[in-house]
Amino acid sequence: MNKKALLIPRPGATASMVRMGYSDALKNLGWTVYICDPESKLGCRRLIEDYGIALIMTHSRYGVRQLPVSVINDNEVAVCVEALPLNPNDATMNGPYESAHDDEPEVISRISKFVVHTPLEPHTWSKYMAGWMGKGFYVMHLPVAGNMVRSLPPTYSLLTDVAMVANFGHRQEIMKELIAPLFKRLHLLGYSYQAFGDRMWELAGVDYNGPLTADAKRLAHIYGTAKVCPNVHTKKQVSAQAYVNERAFMIPLCGGIQVTDNPLIYKYLESHCEIATGKTDFMNKVIGCVEDSSQRFRKIRDASEHVSKNNTYFNRLSNIFEALGWDDYANEIVLHGERAAVRHCWELDARLSAEERGVPYAQGIVEAA
Repeated sequence: MNKKALLIPRPGATASMVRMGYSDALKNLGWTVYICDPESKLGCRRLIEDYGIALIMTHSRYGVRQLPVSVINDNEVAVCVEALPLNPNDATMNGPYESAHDDEPEVISRISKFVVHTPLEPHTWSKYMAGWMGKGFYVMHLPVAGNMVRSLPPTYSLLTDVAMVANFGHRQEIMKELIAPLFKRLHLLGYSYQAFGDRMWELAGVDYNGPLTADAKRLAHIYGTAKVCPNVHTKKQVSAQAYVNERAFMIPLCGGIQVTDNPLIYKYLESHCEIATGKTDFMNKVIGCVEDSSQRFRKIRDASEHVSKNNTYFNRLSNIFEALGWDDYANEIVLHGERAAVRHCWELDARLSAEERGVPYAQGIVEAA
C-alpha cells in the first residue's frame, strides 16, 4: 500500500488545527500527505489516480460531495469521514451548517472501505447522530487530540501570568459573563496577560493581541510561557457534556497549566487540570494558579506525560487504522507513538530542568544522547 494520504479540509480555525494534527502525525510516520481543496469530483479523481492515494480524510457536507465513489473503490482507497449530526429534528451542537446532508449515509455506504467518526460523546448520539445509527452505521467515537509534533516551545521562561487563545463571536454570552470580568479583574490586580482571538475581545473592552493563531508552534510558545491558560466551551457543550476542544489537550502537551469550565475534561486528563464549577470558582482558580506557581514544573511534567501517552493524533490514527482493518499499520503507530511520547517527555524535562536551574537550554542534547 502506498503511504499517501489526501486531507480535504473544513473551514475554520479548529478544523485547521485538527487537520494539521493528523497531517503532522502521518508525515512523522513516513506518509506523504496532500492537503488540498479539490473543486469537483473530477479534481479528486485526478489526485487519486495521479498520486496513488491510499487514504482520504474528509468530512460531512462539502467533503462527502467531493468523493468519486467508483474511482475510490477501483483504486482501493480507504475513506475516513468526520460526520456531523444527522437526525430527524435537525438538532446540532454548534449551530447552522453543522449538520450532515441527508444523503450522506447513502453515498458513504457505497464506498468499500470507510470509517465514520465523531468527537461527540456517545451518550449524545441518540439525539444528534440518530440519522447515522438508523441507517445501520457504526460510528466511531474519536475525540480531538494534541499535536505532539509541534508542541514544544523554545523556552519555558515566564512571559505573562495568563494567556488565552479563543474566539467568542459564536459564544458572546461567555465573553460578557465570564471572560471580560475575569480579564478586567486581572488588570485591576496588576497581573499581566495575553489574549488572542476575534474582535469580541475588543468589543468587550479587553485589550488583546490580535487574531487567533493557527500556528501550532506559536501556540506552544503562548501556552508554555504563561502561569495559567483558561479554556472555555460553549454553554451547550458544557451542559450536554458533548465533547472537549483541542485546547484541552494542547495546553498541557505544550507545557501550560489549564483551568477549564468543562467537567468532561476530567475523563481525559483526570487530575491534570483545574476544573471550575461556576463563574466565581473559575475566576478564583485562574487567579489562584497565578498566585501559587510553586508546583508549576511538576504539574507541567505530569500533565504533559499523561497527554503524550493517551491523547495525541498518533493515538487517534491508531484507532482509525485498526477500524479500517490495517492492523500492521495500527501496531506500527502504537510503537511509534510510544517512542515519540518518550522523546517528548525527555525534551520537555530537559527544558524545564534548565529553566529550574536558571541556565541556558542546550537544544539538541536529548537527540544526541
